[in-house]
Amino acid sequence: MIVSLHVTHADAGVEAMANVRNMMESNLHRYLEGTLTRNEHVILSTCNRFEIYVGTDDAEPVRKEFETFIKNMVPRSKDRAVPFILQDKDTVRHLFRVTCGLDSLMVGEDQIQGQVRDTYVRAKAAGQASKYLSGLFEKALAVGRKVRSAARMNAGRVSVGSAAADLAEMRMGGLEGKTVTIVGAGSVASDITDRLMNKGPGTVFISNRTIDRASELALRIGGTALSMDYLVTAISRSDVVFVATSSPDVLITKETIMSAGERTRPLLIMDVSVPKNVDHAVADIRNVSLETMDGLGEAAARNIRDRLSEISEAERIVNDELARVDAEHAEAKADEIIGGIGRRAVSVRAEEVPKAKERANPENIDEVLEDLSRVVLSRMLADVYERLRKASVSGDTRLLDAARDLFGPEAE
Repeated sequence: MIVSLHVTHADAGVEAMANVRNMMESNLHRYLEGTLTRNEHVILSTCNRFEIYVGTDDAEPVRKEFETFIKNMVPRSKDRAVPFILQDKDTVRHLFRVTCGLDSLMVGEDQIQGQVRDTYVRAKAAGQASKYLSGLFEKALAVGRKVRSAARMNAGRVSVGSAAADLAEMRMGGLEGKTVTIVGAGSVASDITDRLMNKGPGTVFISNRTIDRASELALRIGGTALSMDYLVTAISRSDVVFVATSSPDVLITKETIMSAGERTRPLLIMDVSVPKNVDHAVADIRNVSLETMDGLGEAAARNIRDRLSEISEAERIVNDELARVDAEHAEAKADEIIGGIGRRAVSVRAEEVPKAKERANPENIDEVLEDLSRVVLSRMLADVYERLRKASVSGDTRLLDAARDLFGPEAE
């Protein structure tokens, strides 16, 4: 059995996810020590989600610990609980959709598949994913690859970074000839850089704590790499500033912008960091506007509208794969039952045949074979008969009908 706990951007909100994730991570062992110690588990933690997948032989204690954890540590909105718990088929469906990018802020983004893969590989190496979760995650990754190939879900490199660049272009009425500063040099900053290449910016500054990484991005777009010491100077010359770092601290304050000099032309700051790296107070400065991750909702909605056919095909593939998983599980259950019956038959045969051989001689062979067949049938069917009689007395027609189906019309 598989039980899972989830908090995602869709319920908690993009900007709140950082605080929720940090709160959950810091209190995991306080409330979930038993669950994490007794069972295999995979914890998927990204900017937009925090999820715990648990494989277990007994789901009820896991659900109870999850419920206690939620009650004590996870914030709830007025209208609904932010976290939710899933089990078995619902968990499988959710992970399939996550891995395919269908549950992402930007539907179709491809970074999540790598995050799922890396998380699973680490858990498997640590011995935390085996009996239940190994098969689940291997299948989810296979479905993700199939969706991205067949439904072309990652065509066009859909990502938060590309959406931020598109939104900036829309807000500014175009980026051609504009001066742009990108703060950060990670995956989101890289996506922003790539997206800017066909938008014709005039000058691009890349500012990062590690100048070597900034230089790599600057080289790709023909820009200039700067250390953080020159950030204020870059801002003073910019029309658009993208902030995309993994820093837990605020990097750009109202004072930072003020020190860059009085704005005589509009400045758009796009903070796509999680947690936020730009103080909201900068929006109070004349000619300065601020967009954050929550502001990407418009871009996300447009992305969904533009990709309806790909999304529909991806959902179809997910549903087909779920049906296949259901069939495999049903077949495995039948194989388990058949195996049990077979082992029982072999055991009876192994016990009774030697007894018959001891008694057998040319004169009584027919009698011995008759006795052997009666004993084997009696031992194999005694429990079946007893259960059918009890089912008839209790009115369990389901079991009676199943027996009739198994043994055919002759059982009438």
